[in-house]
Amino acid sequence: MTKSWRIVVITTLIGSAWAFAYFQGGYLAYHIWDTTEILAVLTTVQCFFPLKRVQVDRRLNPDTAVEGDTITVELTLTSRSWWPWAWVAVTESLPKALRADHDPNFVVAFWLKRTATVRYQLTSAPRGRHTLTPPRLTTGDVLGLWKKSRLAESESIPVVIWPQTTGLHHLGRQFRQWSGGALMSRHVYEDATLPLGIRDYITGDRLAQIHWRTTARTGQFKVKQFEPTIRPHMRIVLDTMQAFETDHDWELAIQIAASLVNLADHDSQPMALLWVDEGDQRIGVGEGRAHYENILNYLASLPHFQLIPGTPNSSMTFVPDDAIPLWITMHSLHPALSDNAAAIQIGEDLTQLEDLPFYIEHRLGPQAYYLSH
Repeated sequence: MTKSWRIVVITTLIGSAWAFAYFQGGYLAYHIWDTTEILAVLTTVQCFFPLKRVQVDRRLNPDTAVEGDTITVELTLTSRSWWPWAWVAVTESLPKALRADHDPNFVVAFWLKRTATVRYQLTSAPRGRHTLTPPRLTTGDVLGLWKKSRLAESESIPVVIWPQTTGLHHLGRQFRQWSGGALMSRHVYEDATLPLGIRDYITGDRLAQIHWRTTARTGQFKVKQFEPTIRPHMRIVLDTMQAFETDHDWELAIQIAASLVNLADHDSQPMALLWVDEGDQRIGVGEGRAHYENILNYLASLPHFQLIPGTPNSSMTFVPDDAIPLWITMHSLHPALSDNAAAIQIGEDLTQLEDLPFYIEHRLGPQAYYLSH
C-alpha cells in the first residue's frame, strides 16, 4: 500500500468515525470516535519516529566453533524510549552457507521501556568465514496499514568455523627420532625467544632480524642473534587445490592440517603454514595460542573445492628452508615436493580423518620411501 493510499484510508476511517458519532450519537458511537482518534495519533507518531531508539545487541556462543558444531545466536533488543511499540519484527538475513534450526524472524512488543531477548541456533555449521549482517527491524500501526523498517544500528559479526579435527599424540616415528638417528638430516635454528646478542649482517639474513637502532648508530647493518636450538620447526605445506580430485579429498587435507596445528598447540611446537596456491601468503614460523589460531582462521577461510580442467600446478618451485616441510597432498607430483620430504598422502591408506592417527604412526615418512615401496 503506497503512502498516498494509506493517507486516504486513515482519513476515511477518521471521517467515518466522526460522522457516525455526530449523526448517530450515543455512548458507543463516541467511544468508537475516541478509539479512532487514539489509533490515528499512534499511527502518525510511529510513521515519523520509526524505531530510532531501539538497540540490538547480538552474541554468539561459542564465539569460534568447529564445523558441525551448533552455535547459539542471542539477540537482545532494548527500547530506550518511553514510547510504546505495539509490535516490532526482527528479521535476520543469514549467509547461504548457514542454516538455522527455525526461521530467524521474531515479533516482540515494547510497552514503555523494556528489554526482550530472542534466540535461534545455527546447526551443522560448515567450515568457513561468514558474516552476520545487522538484522532488519520493522514496525507499524496495530492495523498493519503503515509499516516502516530499517537496519539495526549494530555491527556485522564475523562467524569463524574452524575445520574438523582429530586428536593426535605425536608426529610419528620420524620426528620422535629427531634428537638422533632421524630419517632426515637435522637442522639447527635460532630460537627467537632466546636472545644472545648482536652481530654483523651476513648475506642471507632476514630483514626481520636487523637491529635498526644499532645499525643507525654504527652505520653498518647489524642483526639480532639468538641462542641455537635443535628443536624442529615444522611447516605444513598444503598442496595446490588441483592436486585433489574431489571436495571430500580437499576438505580432508584441510582437516589434517588443522589437526596438526592442534597438536603443535598441545606440544608448543613451532609451526608454519604454506598453501601452494598462495605461496606469497604463507604464515611464518611461530608458536603461542594466537599464532595457532591465526593458522586455523586461515584454514577456515580457504575456498571450497572447485576443479578447473586444464589448470596447471602452481608455478612455485621451492619451499622456504627455515622449517622442515610436511606436505599434505594426493598425487605427489608438485615440482617443489622433494624426494626426501615427509608427506601425508591422501589415498588408499588415508581416506577419512579417523585414519590419520594410524597413518601418522605407521605410514608417515620421506617421500622417497613410499615411492620405492
